[in-house]
Amino acid sequence: MNPLGKAETVWATAGPFASRDDEDFQQVWNAKSVADLKRVPSEKLKPIAFGHTASDHVFARVVLASGTGDEGRGTRVDNLEALCQPNDEVAVIYPPRQGDVEVLLDFGRELVGFWEFEVDAPKGMVLDFYGFEAIHPTDDSGFEIQHTWGLNNVLRYIAQDGWQRYTSIVRRGFRYLVLTVRFPKGERRPVRFKMLRCLLNTFPYTERGKFVCDDWKLNEIWRMCRYTLRLCSEDTFVDCPAYEQTFWVGDARNEALIAYATDGGYKLARRCWLLAGQSLWRSPLVESQVPSGWQDILTAWALLWVWACEEYYRYTGDESFLREVYPFVAQQMRNIAERFIRPDGLFEIEAWNMLDWAPMDTPRKGVVTHQNAILVEAYRRAAAMALWLGKAEDAREFEALAQKVEDAINKHLWDEQRQAFVDCIHADGRRSTTFSVQTQTMIYLCDAVTDERRPIIRRYLYDKPEGFVWFGSPFALFFLLEAYAKDGEFQRIVDLIRREWGAMVDYGATTAWETLTPRTRSHCHAWSAAPAYFLSTYVLGVRPKGGTGDAGRGTGVREYFIAPKPCDLKWARGRFPVPNGTRDAGRGTREIEVRWERGERKFVLWFALPERVRAEIVLPEIVPEGAQVRTNLVKGEATTAQFVAGYWRLTVSEGSQGKVEASW
Repeated sequence: MNPLGKAETVWATAGPFASRDDEDFQQVWNAKSVADLKRVPSEKLKPIAFGHTASDHVFARVVLASGTGDEGRGTRVDNLEALCQPNDEVAVIYPPRQGDVEVLLDFGRELVGFWEFEVDAPKGMVLDFYGFEAIHPTDDSGFEIQHTWGLNNVLRYIAQDGWQRYTSIVRRGFRYLVLTVRFPKGERRPVRFKMLRCLLNTFPYTERGKFVCDDWKLNEIWRMCRYTLRLCSEDTFVDCPAYEQTFWVGDARNEALIAYATDGGYKLARRCWLLAGQSLWRSPLVESQVPSGWQDILTAWALLWVWACEEYYRYTGDESFLREVYPFVAQQMRNIAERFIRPDGLFEIEAWNMLDWAPMDTPRKGVVTHQNAILVEAYRRAAAMALWLGKAEDAREFEALAQKVEDAINKHLWDEQRQAFVDCIHADGRRSTTFSVQTQTMIYLCDAVTDERRPIIRRYLYDKPEGFVWFGSPFALFFLLEAYAKDGEFQRIVDLIRREWGAMVDYGATTAWETLTPRTRSHCHAWSAAPAYFLSTYVLGVRPKGGTGDAGRGTGVREYFIAPKPCDLKWARGRFPVPNGTRDAGRGTREIEVRWERGERKFVLWFALPERVRAEIVLPEIVPEGAQVRTNLVKGEATTAQFVAGYWRLTVSEGSQGKVEASW
């Protein structure tokens, strides 16, 4: 019996509801049993007619490979391989003696796009399609489908007679597709498939970036992460192709850095940051997902948006963007100061206060420590943007606010007994008993800690104390990797990438997972594609010179570091996309090309710069002070290499090409 007491069907639809806060919506959403649904008014719960439902389980009943299928049930298929590649042949599926026919198709990798098929079928035949992302092996050498939850990734097509072609209007993310063929009763005519495919639909990236080294697994991880980003890019960055397909602002901060290193996604990022700023017309902080009918603030996402705006300008020198986005940045940062910073200097807001899919203590109400740290850095970056625009008074205002919050963090959120920062102070004044590595990481990364305490919490990033919460998502690990880079611990970055993302590759993943477990909900999440950024930025060694955005202000010249970190690798080569021009980064990209290799007592770096790009070359620390450093240019000019602060350094002019060789 269904909730409405009708035996002929077990399915019902619920709604409509005024909002997510509607009492009836909450009753349906939180229902754990049929009895829970009986309290929903009958006008809000309506049965689905039996004729609109499937009488059999359509997900995993009979799995057919190429060939004849299960002859024991009278099932016959011919030339199933025709579905797997473009050709002029047809796949033929014959009516079984009983039941339906099911075909499981593996597209070989995660996809996002529109299902399309061409079929010759009898009238009234039903084709049911079900897309999902993952299959897991079982202990009995079989497999188990990981069904998607909270997602209707299905399509039903009822055929007319003869040849027909259909393209779905719904964009779907998936890797596997179950096709269930339901023949009309008594029908003996087979169905013939000319074509069944997915029309890939993503932002039109050009694959300008590249990374290859002597470790095959790092290469596979880099490619996996770049492909993940592509599937998570539409007219904005989005979280994933299968579930929300939504521009989550905090996810996009990390996704943008990955895009800069892999495909040069400057144009897409520019649109995202301006779009997010426009949500301030109705909310005091930038909203979590934009545009949306759901008015929601995810606090860390709003603050990471400020980081992202500063980073975009630092990468591009796009002055028109800076002028356009700065009023939004200033508005948000003043809203916070006026409405959400308490008299004691702590930042407190009632909002969604998560950072990671892990058991941190981040209540909706109260003071959340990691957000206070992110706010300190956001104020500093807002001050930097103000200075670039010549707004010295604004810069002083934001720097003072950063210091105020930092002082409050160290005064009120430090636990002397545990020698660490608590996760939060609850709304009723209770101090949290939860301590997480994530909180210590954000405090350390954002320089929101006193000099005395800095080495204490730094140690926790490398040696997790007993009872501390550890990371649950690759997204949050991005900040740990940033902290390692800040410390110069590049081998630890490579080791962590090999362990966490290498496990995904070992599992057969073609895209990066949402969480650090094979039982992740989403198997394609660009917030998890961190290795593509870190391998290109640090191991290959290309990144913009920090501090002033367009270092060649008014000239259109961009300045970059080429500073490779070999770690335990023997060689690497690749390309790093840089924007064309500084007034509008949407004008396209070019690439910095780099190749390096190391020998027993030798390090060689080859490079090629595009026009209007110059670079400071910093040889790795393995090159000692007494080395012989020789520069051989085929184009451009170079300064004499000097050993400064533990590294050999030289500057090469715009458009230079050549080689730097060190031996010792």
